Amino acid sequence: MLARCPQCGVTHALARGAKLRQRRVHCSNCDAEFDLFPALEIGGAGERVLGQGLLPARQAPLHAIERAPGAAIPLNIERHASPLGSADATRRRSWPGIVLAAALMLLLGAQLLAIPPVAPDQSPQLAQARAQVCAALPCPTWHPRRAPGQIRTSAPDFFTTSDGTLHLQFVLESPIRQAWPILDIRLTDQLGTPHGTLRLTPDDYTDTHAPMNAHSPHSVRLAVASPHGHITGIEIQPR
Repeated sequence: MLARCPQCGVTHALARGAKLRQRRVHCSNCDAEFDLFPALEIGGAGERVLGQGLLPARQAPLHAIERAPGAAIPLNIERHASPLGSADATRRRSWPGIVLAAALMLLLGAQLLAIPPVAPDQSPQLAQARAQVCAALPCPTWHPRRAPGQIRTSAPDFFTTSDGTLHLQFVLESPIRQAWPILDIRLTDQLGTPHGTLRLTPDDYTDTHAPMNAHSPHSVRLAVASPHGHITGIEIQPR
């Protein structure tokens, strides 16, 4: 088997099969490189071979591919803490917040004790200042809310006179002004059997425009029509 160099035309003899498996070869006569398979020839008997042989093609130098240098990323790998240690760390971090909250609560309590809040219409200076502001700006009308939990009624002892009148008292225990309560009255006997109910609104027993002063008893007089002789109890529920 012969191989003819396409550059100089010199024929080279191929005696070993290892060269046939090469893709590109190097001509020893002109230093040209060419593909081996297209240059193969079947030489006749006695054909003159001028070349000294084929050499494997020289490997082309590999170009270094530039790439960005890898940035060194520091890794902060913490060891897994035990649950006990985690709880201790959480407790240590929460202590400053607890101390700060306790200090704020103490300061607020001291302020309330030193300067208690002033109820509406209890300070002439504040009432005068509010009147001056409301003279220039429209102020909303303040309607006090009902607070039945701050109202203490007289003991539920029912007693009537010969004319069948009922006397009861209630006292506002809060220093803040409240609206007049609605009184639900329930008459009972010794067995607790109801013998009559009555609901009194503020318009029924007082002047709603007058303020309800704190720590001052307010009396209500009722006339019970045809009082029953077995009525011995009364339940008063402010609402």
